[in-house]
Amino acid sequence: MCQARRLHHQLWRWRYLDSDRGAILLPEKGTFLPRIDQSAFTKELCALRGNLRFEEPLVCHTTIGVGGKAAFFFSPERPHALVETIRCCRRYGYPYLLLGAGSNLLFSDCGYPGLIISTEQLRGITLAEGSVQVFAGEPLPALLNTVNRAGIRSLNFLAGIPGSLGGAIAMNTGIPQRTIGDTIEEVAVLNPHGEVMVLKAKDCGFSYRQSRILEQRLPVLWARLRLDGRPYDRGEILTHRRASQPLSALSAGCVFKNPRGLSAGRMIDKAGLKGLSVGMAKVSEKHANFIVNLGGARCAEIRKLIDIVRQKVYKSFRILLELEIEVIDG
Repeated sequence: MCQARRLHHQLWRWRYLDSDRGAILLPEKGTFLPRIDQSAFTKELCALRGNLRFEEPLVCHTTIGVGGKAAFFFSPERPHALVETIRCCRRYGYPYLLLGAGSNLLFSDCGYPGLIISTEQLRGITLAEGSVQVFAGEPLPALLNTVNRAGIRSLNFLAGIPGSLGGAIAMNTGIPQRTIGDTIEEVAVLNPHGEVMVLKAKDCGFSYRQSRILEQRLPVLWARLRLDGRPYDRGEILTHRRASQPLSALSAGCVFKNPRGLSAGRMIDKAGLKGLSVGMAKVSEKHANFIVNLGGARCAEIRKLIDIVRQKVYKSFRILLELEIEVIDG
């Protein structure tokens, strides 16, 4: 039995409490919980502005629609509540994970035996002369809507990319010609000591699908982006993505990073793996670097398919593909 199931094997019975600090979902007396000072930990979370739930299905919070349940799921309403939530977890030694829009993530079928901190409520955009300040939970499409209404087209290279700002910065998402790291002025993060610090772009260590923020697991609070640079046609980029990627299917996005100078999708295609399936998980026939959930796929099926693809590509090209998505074990 996996760790999450060992920790949370009993059935949950719910009762709701109305609170001016948010809707709080509590398990009834007798429910098994991890061995920490549970009452104190829960009390501190409940004192923060946000929504607290237990045994939350992660399938509802990821773009691929896969995953078990999170022991705790908290959605802070303010950046300060996010900071205090993380500090609380660190004080109690309780495992936690930040979750934005749920792209580029694959959760175990066992779920997550800690606290998932959702940034879904941490939204806000402030336009200024030549820049825009954005909170970590702001979805990229909403950001593009705002700047496009102001006549600004320089961020349109992000069109069609799912996810929120925080995750996009950590992964340095973008296109071959430009990434979000190229637009960053500064990023506010929480350092390992629980202190808020503001990083300049040069301190973020941006590279291909990588950053210091991702490497050091620094939670993003907000960022300021420059609005200079060449304009991009949003409609043109969206049309290209829709024609070449399975945007309407359940997926986590590109599964593998492109090896230097090569295309992971083309390599997978040349290895004859388009359309290959394991259970309800399938290598997309539209773009081979996507694995799609046909409905009810399990993490175990997707991981098996990933292993097969890596082995076949290595056998054909002697190149071991590196994962771009993050696999979270339960």
